[in-house]
Amino acid sequence: MARISIPLLPVIIVLGVGLFCFDLYLPRGLGNGVLYGGLVILSFLLPHRKAPLMTAAICSVLDLGGIMRVSAIPILPLWMLVVNRVLSLTAIWLPLLFFLHRRRAEEALQKAHDELEERVEARTHQLATLNQSLIREIAERNETEQSLRLSESMLQARERQLQQNQEDLRALAGQLLTAQEEDRRRISRDLHDDINQRLAMLTMDIRQVEKGPCTDPDHLLKEMHRMSERLTAVSDDIRRMAYRFHPSILDDLGLVKALRRLVDDFSPQTGIKCSYVYNEPASPLPAEVTICLFRVVQESLSNIARHARASRVEIELICEEEAVDLSIFDDGVGFDVKQSAMPNGHLGLLSMKERVRLAKGTLALTSTPGHGTRIRVKILLAQGGHHA
Repeated sequence: MARISIPLLPVIIVLGVGLFCFDLYLPRGLGNGVLYGGLVILSFLLPHRKAPLMTAAICSVLDLGGIMRVSAIPILPLWMLVVNRVLSLTAIWLPLLFFLHRRRAEEALQKAHDELEERVEARTHQLATLNQSLIREIAERNETEQSLRLSESMLQARERQLQQNQEDLRALAGQLLTAQEEDRRRISRDLHDDINQRLAMLTMDIRQVEKGPCTDPDHLLKEMHRMSERLTAVSDDIRRMAYRFHPSILDDLGLVKALRRLVDDFSPQTGIKCSYVYNEPASPLPAEVTICLFRVVQESLSNIARHARASRVEIELICEEEAVDLSIFDDGVGFDVKQSAMPNGHLGLLSMKERVRLAKGTLALTSTPGHGTRIRVKILLAQGGHHA
């Protein structure tokens, strides 16, 4: 909340004294205590956190104290005096409750932001450490190659060592991808807890409706309808977040229906026309093949939505007994495949290639600037649909 530089405290004090004096000249049934609410709102501009609470308490005392000092109008009933002062106290405390609730929400949001920043910083540090390790490992590999050129007698031993290092690197890459999938599963579960704040607010609204008098059925119906819409939105957010990190439909109904859900969600979100052609596999596909093909399609659609500027996408999944063939085509702007193969190229393509390689498959990428992009994946299977 922005702070102003003028001496606001003397202004509030002067206005409060003025309102109190003005209240003394009015009959009890015509008190101006509602105006104290403006002083409470002004007190939120003060730098002290407890200033609004103290201001509300002082204004309440002044408002109630005015009852004892002013004269009542005989023709006005007692309930009018009570209603007048209740409205005055409501005008004093309602802004305080509203701003305090908003302040707590801002502090909770700031805390969540700080925690996210800490996690990002920690993750960045981990990646930097891993990068340094990879740089050192590459330097060691270059030294090994130089030593191989100098000594012919140690050539075979050095080649075996180099081959072992390559296998270790591939195993490490596979472990990293496996750990990534496990992180996505864990994050998918953890994200449900982030919805608790919205559910807590809904609970407070429901309790408020329960405590309030049911004198206006239309208002009660509107409140229930509004809370129902918010509950539906929370449910949709949970479903989308969980599906993004690990779609349960992939485990329950298989690859074909999971890709159908992915395509059905892609077109309305991006406005890009997407066609999906497939044939059902004769037997369930292995889990590593299923997750590999799903992530390839997911990453491809994400790249198309962000970079391709396409108007049409075609996905074809052919499941046979010996192999699974996947083809993804878009009519977008395309790109230079040679540039994507460079170290600073597309990280998503590198991830897809590594996934397909770990699934013992092949990935072919063809793209020309201005003529779209096509990705073909083929994974061989043994008899019965098991992974070769």
